Amino acid sequence: MWTDEAHFSLLGDVNTQNSRIWATSNPREYQSQPLHSPRVTVWCGFTASFILGPFFFEVPCPVSGVKTCTVTAARYLTLLRDHVVPALQERHVLPVVPFMQDGAPPHISRDVKTFLLESFTEDRVISRGCKIQWPSRSPDLTPADFWLWGYLKSRVYRSSPTTLVELKNAIRLIVAAIDGNMLHSAVMGVVTRLTCYYLVVVVSVALLSELLEVALWWSSHGNFDKKK
Repeated sequence: MWTDEAHFSLLGDVNTQNSRIWATSNPREYQSQPLHSPRVTVWCGFTASFILGPFFFEVPCPVSGVKTCTVTAARYLTLLRDHVVPALQERHVLPVVPFMQDGAPPHISRDVKTFLLESFTEDRVISRGCKIQWPSRSPDLTPADFWLWGYLKSRVYRSSPTTLVELKNAIRLIVAAIDGNMLHSAVMGVVTRLTCYYLVVVVSVALLSELLEVALWWSSHGNFDKKK
């Protein structure tokens, strides 16, 4: 099961590190927005046949009822223990489903790691610091990053939610509409990307090997023009 969290801003803010506009001259355009736009933090997990979530990281608030909170190790563990594992048990897949997560600090705390290993065993946990480690800085290989979050945001903001309640309801509706064909296609995309990654590594190693041979040959034969 591929898992991840993402922020959904009420204003639909774009990450400027991932969005570039190329032009022949400076357009001198500016976009005003609040420093801290209201947002929700969402967790989802999915396989090729089903999706769990969305679950929101929230705490009680006397003014609005609930408010978005930071993802900590304790809150992440509560999510796993009270929602994720029971949902997998209800589907009767806990003994067989693998669990993948990235290396965010809340994910790799001692208590979280212990719980994951007890629930899934070390052969089915894919995470930093575990027997099977997921490569760091590889969002292009994770279907939650290269498909799920972009897909959800492209549809959630079509309804132009004006409150966090509307935003959460829109997220729930879009997630509920995701079918098995979409999930299967996304997971198969991982296979394609890993295959391409493997081929790139193989080709790179082969090229490095050839360059090393050339370097070794040159080190022993390339000084023929020097005076003896």
